[in-house]
Amino acid sequence: MTGGGIGPLEPGEGTWDGEGTWDREGGHPGPRRPAPPRWTERPRAFYARHRRAVLTVASVAVLAAAAVRIQATRHAPPAPAPPAAPSQTLSLVYGQPVEPALDGAAFAFTVRVRTSSGPPVTVERIGQPSPALSVTIRPLLPATVAAGEVHELLVVIQAKDCVHVARNSGLPFLEVTLSNGFQKEDHSYIPGDRYARDLSVALTRACPEDRDTGSPAPS
Repeated sequence: MTGGGIGPLEPGEGTWDGEGTWDREGGHPGPRRPAPPRWTERPRAFYARHRRAVLTVASVAVLAAAAVRIQATRHAPPAPAPPAAPSQTLSLVYGQPVEPALDGAAFAFTVRVRTSSGPPVTVERIGQPSPALSVTIRPLLPATVAAGEVHELLVVIQAKDCVHVARNSGLPFLEVTLSNGFQKEDHSYIPGDRYARDLSVALTRACPEDRDTGSPAPS
């Protein structure tokens, strides 16, 4: 019997020698497979591995938000235009004289104020340009007139200084202060020729013909 030793054992099919992976046909070992990723890695290490993907997602989110803002601005309705000035929507029409004249009044008459459209208009003051006359409104102002409404006001004029009262038709204006919540303005209304004639007649009746004999206005 011939003496001899037993040589090294060859790994069988499908066996592993601890250094590499053998193929099914007993060939040379292939490279070691990487270990599966650990989800317990520290956040810094995870960010280092996936930095490019994180930055890409962040960029996409920023661009999407910007696109949404641009789209919303493009389709935003235009800002509403401010309403018209109150004098453009409120009309003041001379009515008729009040006869007989009220006690102490040189002239009393009615006016109709109407707001055609837009926000309500408030009549804050009605006056006239002559310092020799004073004006009282009944009912007392302010008076707010909504769109489509008509208010009738009584205007009472008193002569404070007959010496300086003009008795001709040189006092055709009524000075009115209006507001509509957006704008406030002073406006002069011309009630018309009929108002000027009635006012002239009333002032001639209220003040003496020889007005120069009256007491002068205080200086």
